[in-house]
Amino acid sequence: MKLDRVIAVRNNKTIYRDGDRCVKVFNAEYSKADVLNEALNQARIEETGLSIPKILEVTMIDGKWAIVSEYIKGKTLAQLIKEAEAEEDSAKATEQKQAYISLLVDLQMNVHSKTCPLLNKLKDKMSRKIAETDFDATTRYDLHTRLESMPKHNKVCHGDFNPS
Repeated sequence: MKLDRVIAVRNNKTIYRDGDRCVKVFNAEYSKADVLNEALNQARIEETGLSIPKILEVTMIDGKWAIVSEYIKGKTLAQLIKEAEAEEDSAKATEQKQAYISLLVDLQMNVHSKTCPLLNKLKDKMSRKIAETDFDATTRYDLHTRLESMPKHNKVCHGDFNPS
């Protein structure tokens, strides 16, 4: 595996391109369970029919966990928006940016139209996170009450959906 072309650097992970494969290498302290859970979630989302890179393998590289998936060629919406901003014709630039933002919204709506009952529930995760805070009991109670008032469903939520 050739890990010399960095695509992105995120908290606790670096993503590389290796030919027609994408290799997400997690920092050494990243837990095995979290990596395997991320791979499982992605495999489950593959079954929804959304256009996402397919998982090819989960492996270790230099003592660090990695998820290897298909590489999807193309520009990100963030890159396209940046290119539009460089456009000299401001009216055309504004029109292009609006089209890209509309596309982003359409993509998000498509994600939200899918169901995936086997995914971990976001409400359960948020409930755990609220319970783990140092907030006083009244604030935690208020947050739990607000969370419980939200709709119950199995719709897909990306959690970090952004143009990049």
